[in-house]
Amino acid sequence: MNVKYIVSYLGLVPFFFLIIDGYFLGMLDKDFITTTSITMACIIFTFIGAYNWDFKNDDILLEIYGFMPSLLSMIILILNIFKFNPQNLILFLIVFLLMQLLIDFYRTLKLSFPMRYFLKLRLPVTGMLCMSLLGITKL
Repeated sequence: MNVKYIVSYLGLVPFFFLIIDGYFLGMLDKDFITTTSITMACIIFTFIGAYNWDFKNDDILLEIYGFMPSLLSMIILILNIFKFNPQNLILFLIVFLLMQLLIDFYRTLKLSFPMRYFLKLRLPVTGMLCMSLLGITKL
């Protein structure tokens, strides 16, 4: 198995621990759980966007598309610092992740992405991440 797959799926483990604690153990503060989830989701969102950077081709649209997750993540993190409603920030992240997933699916259909990568990695990881984030908003 490719290391990308292992690392990507392992990136979901902290979310599962936060959900287990938030619903069953209660050892962590709710604010800590939501802030940590927002930060980790922004990091993942940025990495997904960076995957789209193609230094071999000079495609300005692809470069902007690859940069947008970093910009949106920075805005979300700044809003989180200024105590913007964390549930809304998580919902924005979910919407952005799903929009990126749909665009990547379109690119996969146009053969810019390998379908195997999309079906085995992008779709399940993004789906589980969005469900985890949605579960965290219900704490």
